[in-house]
Amino acid sequence: MAKTLVSQSNIRTMIVREAAELTTSYVTSERYNIQGANQLQLLVSFTEGNSSGCRLKIEFSEDETNWYQESEYSVYGTGDVKHSPAYRKIESSSNIVISVPVSASFFRISSAAIESGTGTSLSIVATMANI
Repeated sequence: MAKTLVSQSNIRTMIVREAAELTTSYVTSERYNIQGANQLQLLVSFTEGNSSGCRLKIEFSEDETNWYQESEYSVYGTGDVKHSPAYRKIESSSNIVISVPVSASFFRISSAAIESGTGTSLSIVATMANI
């Protein structure tokens, strides 16, 4: 079952991932209810350790059963547009904000170290609002 948030004014905040070492296999967060929000910001703190970075997969759902991964696209000279699953990559220790417009009811994030997770740390806080 999805984790429902308590609202304070128009902005809701929750911890998606406590600071912890990564593995090289994707670990998926809980599902979070974001109904009523149209903006999602992820506050991501990453420590590189012995890895060359980490990857994040952001997925959305309307029913908590069928999940749809963010995509990226390329446009070719013929007018063809190719969509591919998006993997957000962070290559060095940093604190970053990832802003995503949303219209889905639920989201989750999967994360993995690119190489050895030894000495890595990743934490993610999400804020959402209807702007």
